[in-house]
Amino acid sequence: MKGMVTITEKYVKRVEELAESLDVDAVVITDPVNVFYFTGCFIEPHERLLALLIDVKTKDTALMYPALDQEIVNNQATVTNHLPHNDGEDPFDRLFEHLDRGQAGTIGIEGAHMIYDRYQRLLDNYTADQIHSVDKEINALRGRKDEKDREKLQEAVDITEKALADLVNGPVSGKSEKEIADFLLQKVKEYGATGVSFGPLVLAGENAALPHGRSGDTVVEPGDFLLIDFGVVTKDRYVSDMTRTFIIGEPTEEQAAIYNAVLKANKAGISQSRLGEQMNTLDKVARDEIQKDGYGEYFTHRIGHGLGIGLHEQPSLDSQNTDKLQKGHVITIEPGVYKAGFGGVRIEDMLYIDDETQVLTSFPKDIESITIEV
Repeated sequence: MKGMVTITEKYVKRVEELAESLDVDAVVITDPVNVFYFTGCFIEPHERLLALLIDVKTKDTALMYPALDQEIVNNQATVTNHLPHNDGEDPFDRLFEHLDRGQAGTIGIEGAHMIYDRYQRLLDNYTADQIHSVDKEINALRGRKDEKDREKLQEAVDITEKALADLVNGPVSGKSEKEIADFLLQKVKEYGATGVSFGPLVLAGENAALPHGRSGDTVVEPGDFLLIDFGVVTKDRYVSDMTRTFIIGEPTEEQAAIYNAVLKANKAGISQSRLGEQMNTLDKVARDEIQKDGYGEYFTHRIGHGLGIGLHEQPSLDSQNTDKLQKGHVITIEPGVYKAGFGGVRIEDMLYIDDETQVLTSFPKDIESITIEV
């Protein structure tokens, strides 16, 4: 029982921290990932309404959910009140009843998630002036991880790296992108993941120049870049995200130049990833390395992003973000060079920001290690 109390306390503490950061009377949280973050209960409601209701003053919690998910709620949710609704019922009637029908109160919603039709329903009992976005406060809270979170994220990374090692320890040339993606999916499940956090994105040859390409029937051939970007979801719903780019056979002069430019940028970004560092400086030092080597125009995205139980969380490590890295941020450093008609390289690692920054990924990335003999 002691373990259960600790788990419950974790979610109660998160609710309290959120409530203390807000200037509204109540919160309506509808994103299933955020509901999970604050309750420990994950439900995919499809078109039905899922909503966590928090009284900011009392910290009282209520979960509104489809009645067919009752068992999941019984087993997982750390909330005070259960508010199930059946198909055909209007869940908003129950929601308004629980919130005292908007009596001169203000409510917080996730502006980036609340769909228009549901916002319109809230206007039955609230004026637009009474409804405020609390995305910023939720995102800031989710952006900071603790030591337990770090351990769970390390588990996700370890599974990802084991699967990738299995792949490159066997023959790769002659396989299609899709066959490689299927192999990785099978392996991560064997190692205990529930699935992949996205992809796997496997891009061979010229396809590697597409930052968000799709794994297809292209066959890996000698002379190709092979870009593999993927991550897993663990049973505890933590995710990983890493990229390694391989060279099939002896690298050409240009392949080596592009690869080493990206590797230098990756290492510069990691070195800059220190507690209290301004986030846009990470992007700048990495970009400077790639520009010095003459490939600046081919680096077309930010240096990295936060992740945790979502693949893209705060912070955003872009050239405009002047916020500072805080203890508990988990970030990616992933510079890339994408040259249409030739191919591309991305090298991505995951980091945990602490007094001393910890690099969670350890898969080799020097050019000798990523060169695969034909």
